[in-house]
Amino acid sequence: MATPVAQFTEHPGWSAALGLRYARRHDRTSLVERRHHGPLSVQRPFYPEIDGTCHTYLLHPPAGIVGGDELTVTLTLEVDTKALVTTPGATRWYYSDGRTAKVSQLARLSNGAMLEWLPQETLLFDGANAKLSTRIELTGNATFLGWEILSFGRPACRETFSNGTLDFRFELWRDGVLSLRERLRGDGLPAGLMGHAGLMTFLATGANDVVLQAARDICSNSVDALSGPTLIGDVLMCRGLAEDCAPLIKLSRELWRALRPLVSARTAVTPRIWRT
Repeated sequence: MATPVAQFTEHPGWSAALGLRYARRHDRTSLVERRHHGPLSVQRPFYPEIDGTCHTYLLHPPAGIVGGDELTVTLTLEVDTKALVTTPGATRWYYSDGRTAKVSQLARLSNGAMLEWLPQETLLFDGANAKLSTRIELTGNATFLGWEILSFGRPACRETFSNGTLDFRFELWRDGVLSLRERLRGDGLPAGLMGHAGLMTFLATGANDVVLQAARDICSNSVDALSGPTLIGDVLMCRGLAEDCAPLIKLSRELWRALRPLVSARTAVTPRIWRT
């Protein structure tokens, strides 16, 4: 009798979605609704600030994104809410068998709301096929502070990002009008990085010349990163390049600590998870 041959099917990839809604309750921002399926969730909210800002940690238990995965995150901030969202560790986009991994992120902010989108770094392994879309919709005087820190390949392992593909999009809207649109697309290491493996983009709305000068002072003192800020209307954008992510992590946090009080009149309180 012939020995049966095991049949293997291609893993379809993880499909996961997370929806969070914040509302003002008494003297603090509360996470009043959370909807999820698949491997996306949040820890319980933390309240280390006296003004009741809700610190939220996004969790992705598989610890990495592979070809075929499709993840969706939707945040809704109601009037006068304040939420800081971060992650426990780096997000890893692993080698793909040819299928695209997709992540879609959407945040809607009502009047008076403030979102601080501060994920830890994103590591793009060689051979990853990554598509990331982020859209921020502001209403009235809502405020956004956020960053994206990318590592192309793994410099510590002498791995370059030479065979992967990426398509990263970012849009910032206010009252239905487009304020900023960014796109980073390429096969392998994108052009214009001058061989650097680390790239940072930092954004702050509600900015002015005072905020711009503060950002210039910080960037000029950064030893291990090439960086510089630009003011577009009331949106401050700061770019950074480095050999790896470490100097950019340090720079982005320095910018956040210095600029948060200027755009929101609130002292920066470091999330506990960054200390672990």
